[in-house]
Amino acid sequence: MHEEAKAQRRWPTPEILRRAQFVDDAGPIRFVDTEAAARYLALSAHTLECYRSLGGGPAYHKFGKWVRYAVEDLDTWAASCRRSAAAASKAPSLRPIDPHSSEAI
Repeated sequence: MHEEAKAQRRWPTPEILRRAQFVDDAGPIRFVDTEAAARYLALSAHTLECYRSLGGGPAYHKFGKWVRYAVEDLDTWAASCRRSAAAASKAPSLRPIDPHSSEAI
C-alpha cells in the first residue's frame, strides 16, 4: 500500500464514525473527555479532576490512561445536584439584640 494512502487512512472517516455510533440496539453510546464534560456542566476541568480524587462528582470511566464521562452519567449527576428554590428561599429567623427579649424578630 502506498505510504500516502496509509497516512490518509490513519483516522476514521466521518462515515465510519457515523456507523460506529450505534452498538447493537442499545442506541448511541457517547463518551466525552474531561474538558468537554467540564464545558457541558459549566465547571472547570480542574473541578472535575478534584471530584475524581476526592469523590462526589459524576461517574467516570477509565480506558487505560484515558478518563471519559458518559453524557448520561453527567445528566444524572447534574440532576442529583438540583435544589428546590422553595427550600433556598426560607429565611432564618433573626435573634433579638435585647438579651432580655425572648421574641424572634
